[in-house]
Amino acid sequence: MRYPASGDWRGRLAKLAAIPLVGLVIAACTEQVNGNPTGDSAAPNLFGETANGFGFPHEVVTSQGIAAAGLYLPIFLIAVVIFVLIEGLLLFLALRFRKRSSGDDLPAQTHGNNTLEVVWTAIPMAIVFILFLVSTNVLVNDVQATSEEHGAVVDVQAFRFGWIFDYQDPGSFDAETEDYEPVGITVSGGGREGAPTMVLPVGEPVLIRLTAADVIHSWYVPSFFFKRDAIPGRVNEFEINIEKPGVYGGQCAEFCGLAHGDMYFSVDARTPAEYEAWLAETQGAPTGGVDPGADAETVSSGEAEAGTITDPEVPGETGGTDQPSTEEPSEEAA
Repeated sequence: MRYPASGDWRGRLAKLAAIPLVGLVIAACTEQVNGNPTGDSAAPNLFGETANGFGFPHEVVTSQGIAAAGLYLPIFLIAVVIFVLIEGLLLFLALRFRKRSSGDDLPAQTHGNNTLEVVWTAIPMAIVFILFLVSTNVLVNDVQATSEEHGAVVDVQAFRFGWIFDYQDPGSFDAETEDYEPVGITVSGGGREGAPTMVLPVGEPVLIRLTAADVIHSWYVPSFFFKRDAIPGRVNEFEINIEKPGVYGGQCAEFCGLAHGDMYFSVDARTPAEYEAWLAETQGAPTGGVDPGADAETVSSGEAEAGTITDPEVPGETGGTDQPSTEEPSEEAA
């Protein structure tokens, strides 16, 4: 049997190593344009410092998201250590005990080692168990934590291909009906051009009650590091606490139809005083909205005519949206 010359494997290894290098050169020479309205304009940041600490690729502005993003760096470092250890060991064994060009002698064979088997089984189990405990603690005590009082309560209804934001009075909760009184502000819109804006207060717990009118959608704001599905006939409740004022892009993150890629919205986070001023200014200013039953092409192009929002019958939905909608916040108000 003929074996390859001893130098052949080096040439093949060099060729394989050149492939990712060529890819890196091409990527470096290519103009990077961030056309995603929900994206972060800054470059991904692995070890640099951001507003929420070290190690997450972009800034996170909610307390729930910051707690979850804090798991990113330690889990990444654990993965790096395991990768280097395993791959380094494989390369060492492959090179150290490779078949030589001369001689047919096999290296010493080891058939089973109880100590090694126990060690390489116990260590991964311990790592997974520790990560499970830490992740569960963050999930229960931070991400899914609830508050008795809220700075804002918003009923969110997703439809193809837009959103309805119906504001409720946080102080009007009825324990018997488990519902709130509407404040008379409904913001709606659809499509890339008609994407609505949800105005929320900073530094206060905000309750979002999410549902869908037709198919499954998903409410996703990258800067919040939070995503939750909107399911017809079901209300998903969650809280967010925004820590930094600003305008943050969001979108539907569950494929829901041909215009799914245009189903955007924005969150305008303001100080509590500015939020209260916006509520007072916006209440009772009737203008048009987008009918959830409108033609999908019309909604996706942002050309729906102004009118009264018609609330589709969604089983299990809380909070009505059958009052006239209000004008989407102008640039001055948003």
